[in-house]
Amino acid sequence: MKRLLLIIHVLLLLLASSCQKHAAISSKETTAESILTIQHINDLRAELPADSIIALIDSAQQAGSIAPWRADSMKASICLDSYYDLNKSIDYATHALSYDEVTNNPQRHLQMLVLTSQIEVSLGRYSECIRFSDEGCSLADQLKDNYSMARLMLNAGYSMYFMKEKSKGLDYMLRAQQMLKEMDTQEAQRTLSYCYGQMMNSLWTDNTDEAIQQGKMREALLETMETQAESPSPKYLDTQRGLTFSKMADFYALKKDFGEARLYEQKFRKTNLSQTARGNNLILDYYCTLGDFARAQQAYYKSLPYWEHKDTFCTRYASVLGMLADICHKEGLLQKALDYRSRQVRVKDSLLLRENENEAMRLSAVYQTHDKEIALEKKRADAQRYLIFAGAAIVLLLLALAFAFYSYRQQLLMLRKNKLLISQLDTINEYQQEIEKSQQPVKAEENNTDEQQKPSAASGQRRAALVQKFRQIIDEEKAYLQLDFSREKLQRLMDVSKNSLTPVLHEVLGDAANLSDYINSKRIAHACKLIREDPQMTIDNIAMNSGFSTTRNFRRYFKAQTGMSPAEYREAHLNTNPTDSE
Repeated sequence: MKRLLLIIHVLLLLLASSCQKHAAISSKETTAESILTIQHINDLRAELPADSIIALIDSAQQAGSIAPWRADSMKASICLDSYYDLNKSIDYATHALSYDEVTNNPQRHLQMLVLTSQIEVSLGRYSECIRFSDEGCSLADQLKDNYSMARLMLNAGYSMYFMKEKSKGLDYMLRAQQMLKEMDTQEAQRTLSYCYGQMMNSLWTDNTDEAIQQGKMREALLETMETQAESPSPKYLDTQRGLTFSKMADFYALKKDFGEARLYEQKFRKTNLSQTARGNNLILDYYCTLGDFARAQQAYYKSLPYWEHKDTFCTRYASVLGMLADICHKEGLLQKALDYRSRQVRVKDSLLLRENENEAMRLSAVYQTHDKEIALEKKRADAQRYLIFAGAAIVLLLLALAFAFYSYRQQLLMLRKNKLLISQLDTINEYQQEIEKSQQPVKAEENNTDEQQKPSAASGQRRAALVQKFRQIIDEEKAYLQLDFSREKLQRLMDVSKNSLTPVLHEVLGDAANLSDYINSKRIAHACKLIREDPQMTIDNIAMNSGFSTTRNFRRYFKAQTGMSPAEYREAHLNTNPTDSE
């Protein structure tokens, strides 16, 4: 009796200790500071079902500890990783892409494009996957993010392979595989394992040997990852092995190597994944290849929960229905075969309709993008044209300013030069006036002292009288201002013969070549005087008042004698300051 009581007491103590430990764990897990954080939620993802994790994220979002865009991103990732609901996954992902916090941050935007492309390829919507992958590759190239580039190329390559671009798709996947092999990180290794799996899915019908080789490399990679210091979780390794072994069993069955097929089936049965609905869905291909109707039907019914939250209108479900229809037909179960085949046709029709809708949406988006690009290109062309016009206008303005400055400088130089010429002309006029005043006595004296060279004193006196009369007509009477003044008229005014006038002209003309030049110089001197006395007088009036018959001749003689035009002379005279040093 005592022994029995002792055993009961020990059992009660153990039960109490277990309850306390469970209470402590529960208390720790339900603390807001520990649960409502991104790190803790990520830690629980491997332990709790997807719906519980999503509910926890909703609570964290309501509490404000997780931003809305990050909450949608985490939900999309969880729905994808657990294959909980791919349709919800793509909804969460596209909603996350609409946030400004994502689109305005290149690195976040790139991460969401990678996730979205992976969800699209899992859904079998290959055209959408390629669209997101192309956008992501451009961004990854700008950010020099080779890891994201490899993931996007892998998704795009897988999609191309199943869109009848096998060569190009395979090239993309091999390039992504090589890039991942060169990265020594656990994240890159996990993606490399996924890459091997996608290569196996792509090659099993076209090149089964290569698909098996990819499976062996995946198996070796998982063993290497398990021996590392920071190895992935046991659940991850178990899932990856289950995926690999189920496919390898099917591949060897296709090659009629049933010994290797059974070996990989046994390996698959040792994994925890084989006991789940997803595992039964995976091994179904192997049983269908063997033609084992009983085990295939059993696996099919066990896999039904796997499709509970998923869109059954997908290529995988259509493939399962087709395999079941073939098995039933072989077993003679024609009605069941007909039912499976009818369901397969409906699924394929829905897939075709959805693919056409997606293609139409894609083409519509392409056309809209094309229109936007055309409009943007037009704006760019208009902007460039505006810049060219603005640049040309600025250049012309600068040239005009330079020309104006040059003209202004030249005008200043010309004005200075004209002032100097006016000063020189004034000085010359003064000297000429002094010479003319002193010339008559000198001539008289010369006539008195040079009697030996003259025929007679009377002839010398006569010439002096003629010179005096000439000066009177020219200087006092200003006969040169008459428009019709000429040598003949001068001869008449002096009442002398042509021969008598010639020696007089030789004596009084001085530097002038002939009487016409002498008269014109007198007229120009008179014109300069008129300009100085009355600057407002017009050039035509000045020319007429100075004895010129035409303004054109006046301008020509004025320029020849003074070195400037009448207008320049007037401007220089108006700008001449009596105190100027010039």
